[in-house]
Amino acid sequence: MTILEMLVSNAGPAILAGFAACVCLLVYRVVYLALYHPFAKYPGPVLARFTNLYGAYHAWKGDIHLDMHRCHLKYDIYGHGAPVRKFPGYQALSSHAANTLTMSDKVQHALRRRVLSQAFSESSLRMLEPAIRSRVDRFFTDLAFDLMTAVTFDMDYDTIQEPRFRYVVEAIEASNIRLGVLIQASGLSFRGLDKLLFPDSAKAAARFVKFLRRLLHERLQREKTDGRDIFSFLQRCKDPDTGNGLSPRDISSETATFIVAGSDTTSTTLASLAHYLTGSSRCYRRAAEEVRTTFASVDEIHFGPKLNSCIFLRACLDEAMRITPPGGASLWREVEHQGAVIDGDFVPAGYEVGCSIYAMHRSPKNWEDADRFFPERWIERSKMTVGQRQPYFPFNIGPRSCVGKPLALAEVMLTFARLLWEFDFRRAHDDEMWWAADDVDQAEYVLKDHVTGQKEGPLLCFRPRI
Repeated sequence: MTILEMLVSNAGPAILAGFAACVCLLVYRVVYLALYHPFAKYPGPVLARFTNLYGAYHAWKGDIHLDMHRCHLKYDIYGHGAPVRKFPGYQALSSHAANTLTMSDKVQHALRRRVLSQAFSESSLRMLEPAIRSRVDRFFTDLAFDLMTAVTFDMDYDTIQEPRFRYVVEAIEASNIRLGVLIQASGLSFRGLDKLLFPDSAKAAARFVKFLRRLLHERLQREKTDGRDIFSFLQRCKDPDTGNGLSPRDISSETATFIVAGSDTTSTTLASLAHYLTGSSRCYRRAAEEVRTTFASVDEIHFGPKLNSCIFLRACLDEAMRITPPGGASLWREVEHQGAVIDGDFVPAGYEVGCSIYAMHRSPKNWEDADRFFPERWIERSKMTVGQRQPYFPFNIGPRSCVGKPLALAEVMLTFARLLWEFDFRRAHDDEMWWAADDVDQAEYVLKDHVTGQKEGPLLCFRPRI
């Protein structure tokens, strides 16, 4: 007797009817997704037609940006005036108060951004500069975390010298694995399934939240006006039109985002720029000469016109972020009620659309010799009109672009100007005279994409300039 015959003989009519209904619904769903869904006409992986778990799997592996680049046979990006809004799936990144990263409502986001942008103005950056300069001799992952806790909360955890709090950086990276999967398949959060699937990541998130609550509690004990940090600034600043400020809950949510986004992405950019500079003797020599001829002493290296005049160093930074963006996967947006026309095709309301930053930056349709680290292209690009320029948006574009972009760029420029002025450095396995050799094709600095990039290396040797 076959299994089907056993089911028929032992099951009641109601069970059989229910089973048949489930099979019919499944067949209907598969046929609809394969042939009649609004996105059915677009090419792509077969499995991705039927389940968001395809994206969740690659988010878990950390290669979702690479897979999007491989699959990017047809793509376009909405302008910020298009009828789309922030994809609700990003709410997985903030379980309490919404912040500028997770808000779907455009009006609320615009009001919040107007307040926050005051904290990253030219005058505000000068206020934060002493905290950055005093820590600029610390490197990469720990440096970026120490910088963000310093400028956001005026607290020094000194994770390069003191190992006690290094677990926080590790906890951020580990917790992002689960969050990256939830952005691709938010249904996995049903009844806490995500915590069962990713227990280590969930525990890491709990450790980070515990640390953050402690940090916020300590910072809230201070008077509003006694600190020269972003937290104090947000306590004081008001919307210029409405006069409204931010609630303590809003400030806590925003500053928590600054710590995660600011430290993670900045450390990735520091590491990738170090990788590409030490992989190109030509670029290293030119960047070092530019810095060492621009500044007469290390005391001159600070925010301002001289640092901004290091055009080639900035070109190297832009090129590193083009080839290896800190967050390379799609930034999903939900189409609003009127639908949207993207690249000539109508997309109904309620569907998610996005464009992979990594794929856009590495497309040969957009960039000549797209896989090559060639900073000189940025010097030519600066002479182009906006309409002539190739697409480049490591900080996103439009009203949803990163509000902390000026701070991030200033931190990296200041750090590398100081490093190039004070040290000669190389990869650990290279000869001391590597910089005198001819350039060779270098490997990409490969990241794992878990909301933001996770990295290994580079391992460098430093020696003071003679």
